[in-house]
Amino acid sequence: MALNVSYLLFLLVAICFGKPSPEDKVPTTTSKPTPTESFGNVWKLDVQGNFWLFWKTNVTHITFETHVKTKGYVGFGLSSNGKMFPSDIVIGWVDSNGTTHFKDCHTEGHYAPIIDSSQDWFLLLGKEDNFGTVLKFTRKLDTCDNNDYLITESTIKVIYSYHPDDPASFSSLTWHGAERRGAKSLMLLSSVKANEYIPPSDAEQFDLLHNNFHVPARETTYQCKVFKVPHKPQKYHMIRYEPVITPGNEAYVHHILVYSCPTATDADVGKVYECYRHRPQNLKCSDVVIAWAVGGVAFDFPSNAGYSFMTPGDPQYLVMETHFNNPTMKSGIVDSSGLRITATHTIRQYDAGILEAGAVVNKLQFVPPHEKDFLSRHSCSQQCLQEALVTKQNSMKAFATLLHSHLLGTSIIARHIRGDVELEPLAQDLSYDFDYQDTRMFPKEREIKYGDRLIIDCHYDSTERTKPTLGGLSTAEEMCLAFIYYYPKTKISKCQSMPLYDQIGSNPGHNVDTMYSWNWQNQDVKNKFQDVMNKTNVYHKCDSHLHPGNPHYQQHVFRDPEPRVKYTPPPRQCPGSQ
Repeated sequence: MALNVSYLLFLLVAICFGKPSPEDKVPTTTSKPTPTESFGNVWKLDVQGNFWLFWKTNVTHITFETHVKTKGYVGFGLSSNGKMFPSDIVIGWVDSNGTTHFKDCHTEGHYAPIIDSSQDWFLLLGKEDNFGTVLKFTRKLDTCDNNDYLITESTIKVIYSYHPDDPASFSSLTWHGAERRGAKSLMLLSSVKANEYIPPSDAEQFDLLHNNFHVPARETTYQCKVFKVPHKPQKYHMIRYEPVITPGNEAYVHHILVYSCPTATDADVGKVYECYRHRPQNLKCSDVVIAWAVGGVAFDFPSNAGYSFMTPGDPQYLVMETHFNNPTMKSGIVDSSGLRITATHTIRQYDAGILEAGAVVNKLQFVPPHEKDFLSRHSCSQQCLQEALVTKQNSMKAFATLLHSHLLGTSIIARHIRGDVELEPLAQDLSYDFDYQDTRMFPKEREIKYGDRLIIDCHYDSTERTKPTLGGLSTAEEMCLAFIYYYPKTKISKCQSMPLYDQIGSNPGHNVDTMYSWNWQNQDVKNKFQDVMNKTNVYHKCDSHLHPGNPHYQQHVFRDPEPRVKYTPPPRQCPGSQ
């Protein structure tokens, strides 16, 4: 049954922007509403604080509770692209008699949504309070209804809308207005932090911040600053970090990495320099301590692990690398962004580490143009993980990851291989959003054993590019990385690879230059490139923070084979599924 509503009357995420009516100018609210029960996750979906989302999950279901500053109707949905189509939508309101109206709908185009024949979102509570309208509802992660969005670990765009008035019926909804709708990327099955944080009573906090840095009027800037780790008389653990972004600069701060810098001295503290243009020769800093990227929020370490400071081998000096992305080359941007670290002397059971796996960041990563779904595959070798774990009795417990690529990225999969058998992926995001790169906690710890290896698969859409895209530091170039958080910490910090294209010649850089000049609209050229990719040898590098003077602690050249047994996801538990 279709709702009798025109496209312009109900566009949850419209492209049109009409002049807002007076009632659109809703005053800002700063207080978070109180949910009806304890939820594990909460997010303020709009800047004004008029639409709050609470949710919790278990193995099979997800429960949402929306608190919206309105006494009219509320729209809420799930979408792969942040637009009305395609999307899975619920619409609800509480009328003047206290009766709640609620329907499960979907869209089949950029026009009126359709009420589902199978109602799989179930209302638990509807009411109005001093804040506005409260709707609490639940559904299965997989409803087995093709009109409903399958909720997985991948990024999901939550879409929302609201109106100040109740409609007479579902067939008489009026348009909510351009100012009362939006979209927000979230990982619903990963632990999402609340918008405010109260540190433990024994915790201390310190900031790593730029100081009124004038961002150059160019597309890409990597700015570094040296800090000294606060000295304490005994060991302490970092248990949380969070971004502190200068208001108004959210669009320009692309990512922040913090490295241990064992070659720094007190004389270097406070130094500010361009990371890859004017790095002081004595600073050799490569072991990642913190990884944060655009759209991400705070990260809390699990209760049994923290990042260690003040013991032998721990970082004494840190370098914060900030990537500023300024594609319009705007001048006058002044930035004091950085990170806030929360630490505790209540020592946890394990010291945590971060393993950077994937593509070596240089031009040997090659993405041809005109490709809808190009696969760039990179490895963390068995030899490197054996070097990290030392003996067969040791293993790594991975608990989180940050998946990272740039503008062309559409999906990233961190694959886990044991012998000839591919296990369940460590992590995957099949709807990767460049503007939302949060660190995701695993539902359960994953054990990486001696002899295992990893494959990082990045998929790219280069249909809008007319020339090849190479790996590199700028946002217009590409990366393919997985920052894997684990314990106990090992001596290995990077485990990466790059193709050599040695079917063309002996110099990999020259080989890339040759391929760059090819006519990529010619199918024979595309076939030739695929043949090169199928036969190329691969350079594998393994870096250790214990050998800062040797940037390539171990090197190997070989072609990593595909596993004999590929991973097959378990079948959906739906009628008729195999």
